[in-house]
Amino acid sequence: MRFAISVMAGLCLAGNAYAQDGGFGVFEGSVTDGAPSAEFPVELTAGSVITLSTDSIENFDTILTLIGPDGKPLAENDDRAPGNLQSLIVQRVETSGRYVVAVTGYGGGTGEFELTVREGVEVGLSNSAQILSEDIVMLDRSATTLTRSVDLSEGDIFVASTFALTEEMDTVLSLSGADGTILAENDDRGDGSLNSQLVFLAEAAGRYSVEVGSYSGSDTGDLVLSLAIDPDAEVPFDFAGVEGETIGEHSGTIDDANPSDDYPVELRAGQTIYAVLDTIGGDLDPVLRLRGPDGHAVALNDDRGDGSLNSALAFTATESGAYTVNVERYRAATSSGQYALILRLVDAETVSLLQEMRDNIVRLSGDVLSFDTEDFRVFYTLEGRDASTEEYALSVGEALQEVYDAQVNRIGWAEPIRDEEGLYRAFISDADGSMGVTYPVQIVFDNPNTRDKRENTAARTVFLIENDFRGLGKEAPVHALMRATATHEFNHVVQFGYDAEEALDWLYESTASWTETTTVGADQDATDYVSTDYEAPQICWTTSEGGFDYAQWTLLQSIADQYGEGMIVEFWENSVDMDGFETMASSLERAGTTLPDAVLRWRAQNFARDYELAPLFDATVAVAHTMSEPGSWSSKGGLEETGANYIMLDMSGQYDVSLDAADGVQLILLGHAGDQVQVIPLGSGGSIDTTGFDTSALMVFNANLPAAPGDCTSGGYGLEISPAAGRMPAPAYSFSAAHFERPE
Repeated sequence: MRFAISVMAGLCLAGNAYAQDGGFGVFEGSVTDGAPSAEFPVELTAGSVITLSTDSIENFDTILTLIGPDGKPLAENDDRAPGNLQSLIVQRVETSGRYVVAVTGYGGGTGEFELTVREGVEVGLSNSAQILSEDIVMLDRSATTLTRSVDLSEGDIFVASTFALTEEMDTVLSLSGADGTILAENDDRGDGSLNSQLVFLAEAAGRYSVEVGSYSGSDTGDLVLSLAIDPDAEVPFDFAGVEGETIGEHSGTIDDANPSDDYPVELRAGQTIYAVLDTIGGDLDPVLRLRGPDGHAVALNDDRGDGSLNSALAFTATESGAYTVNVERYRAATSSGQYALILRLVDAETVSLLQEMRDNIVRLSGDVLSFDTEDFRVFYTLEGRDASTEEYALSVGEALQEVYDAQVNRIGWAEPIRDEEGLYRAFISDADGSMGVTYPVQIVFDNPNTRDKRENTAARTVFLIENDFRGLGKEAPVHALMRATATHEFNHVVQFGYDAEEALDWLYESTASWTETTTVGADQDATDYVSTDYEAPQICWTTSEGGFDYAQWTLLQSIADQYGEGMIVEFWENSVDMDGFETMASSLERAGTTLPDAVLRWRAQNFARDYELAPLFDATVAVAHTMSEPGSWSSKGGLEETGANYIMLDMSGQYDVSLDAADGVQLILLGHAGDQVQVIPLGSGGSIDTTGFDTSALMVFNANLPAAPGDCTSGGYGLEISPAAGRMPAPAYSFSAAHFERPE
């Protein structure tokens, strides 16, 4: 064990807690109705940094508390991350003495767990590492960056790491030489967190400077800064050190006023161009693209794979002519900043070298094993944090073959791009709090498996599936979660076979979630997410707020109910030549409707809960207001484009309704009677009769589309209801009320 810590083990004062042999700081415990707190005494030394964490194979929702020598709580944590029910505390010890670590259950829950107690923070160092320093530091408004000096010997492998203690702090690290030249930088270490880690091989002895700051330049809060020498650390590829003949050096700024720069370059057939781009200011997330003499892209890179957002590409020219190096920002964001670009002619092996790094983006924690199915190569290990079992690995392979058949042969998706051996590469590993991840590793541009389409940014991928689904707060069996993840991630593989740069970014996760419901039956996991949208229907479709793209798969189901599953496939076929709202609108218009009308229908269908899987939904649409008598009501804003408010009408009679709102905002009466929910459009107002309905509500729908997907704004409106005896319009359509529940 690399850190020394004295832990007092044994049967504790409350609950059940058992120390493992050897006292390595990992303890088994349980919380029961009779013993609702498991307590572990521990001797700590002033000046140390302590990490406490829980893990539960049964997803027991723990609360972790550190109690000081004076009996007062010092720190407490419920969930270590969104969607992760396990707990984590990292604390600097101010006073030596005996502390108590207490584990309880959220909401009085009970269950079994493991508690790990260790000094320092886990940053992925080997057992051979020498810790130079590990301290809690603070960034504040008076000091948004912090610098530390470190003396290194020739050949030392230096590792600097951050661990943010303040929620959502996004750290960055840089290492400079004695002359101030930046030698290494890192934004995100690649483990799914916003923490940073840089690894540097010192080619010369000397004093170096480490600077830690935040990605935005303005984040404040506490973090652990770890500095170490680790002879077993893997030194990242030196993109700037690729040797060759420099044929161009450029710098520029990408922002709203200048979203793209072009640099022409003449290449002869057989020459290999290498382009490496580094950001030097702002929050720019750059993308490099090389266009051939015909104007079509022949090479592209977003993130080059060293933990930064910087880019690098290499391409061997197949024909002589005028090529163009294009610099732009990642299209799903509005980042901006300065960059430096170097163009070199290099050895052709650089192309395969960069591609090999991309293909090996997933690193397993032990000896790598693999087997082939008809269409997949599955990689797994039996060791370390990524460990699975032979049985589990084989079941993943079986599930992947099943979902391949369902998606490609039954639904009709175009076959995605295979590797050079004709297979799709799948990994079983710890997904760092996710259920799975898909990585585009090679932009192929034209998918050879589509006969009548020339794709512009089709990509080959590798993907991973979580190895055990522990700590995710999921109640479903592991095998069911695995099957849901297998079809979800393979659908991302399919999507990248059409377009790796679709501007309607919402379409990626919503389609993959919808695909779960159409391919793996009861094993789907998509219904778990529906409540995110149901609880906030006023938020616009395509919002950039987290989770809504998963939750809004019901829009695709609503469209499929009306026009068939083939319409969803057609959207992705459109993505090859179209972007943004046009990707969906063009097909809907050919079917005789509009995109706003399709969204309106979906908002009404959500009210009716007219979905086959609705019994699994854990929500009804949120009610904005309830009116029990005629009168007026005004919203206080908050209704975004394509969003809806539901106003319940607890009154029986005939009324006139009028709406005072911006253009495009309209009224719809939703009435539940018997086995139907009727949808009655009212425009900006009209007559209604609620006497024939068991439940009635007004839906205020904003039919306007935002200027661009995710670019949402909101507004308010006024509503007036008065007694009247007019004639109510006929229903436009109705939904089944088989799963209807009155919204509350």
